[in-house]
Amino acid sequence: MESKYSPLDSSNIGFQLLRKSGWKEGTGLGASEQGRLEPIQTQIKKNKCGIGAQMKKKSSTEHVADTRKENSEKRPKAISKRLRKMLQEEQRMKEKEFDQAFFRDFWPDNV
Repeated sequence: MESKYSPLDSSNIGFQLLRKSGWKEGTGLGASEQGRLEPIQTQIKKNKCGIGAQMKKKSSTEHVADTRKENSEKRPKAISKRLRKMLQEEQRMKEKEFDQAFFRDFWPDNV
């Protein structure tokens, strides 16, 4: 039986590992040597999706412009890092003042 695959080269690491574990060239794998005689054909995967992932449908160009307009209207304006830190500091100070007032009002010495 002729093979459509090229035979494994003896320098191949897989070939060497099989030989070390007792495999003889031309026999199948397994205890009764009934397994595959030829290596499985491989294919290079060129996309970045996982195995079994569905391909995304390409949307039409007329709908893309509409969705961009909708998304730009819904997205809130980004605030600067300095302003965001100031707002966080103000919030932290308000919470700290609330905690102090709460403990001042309900501390056992005042009851």
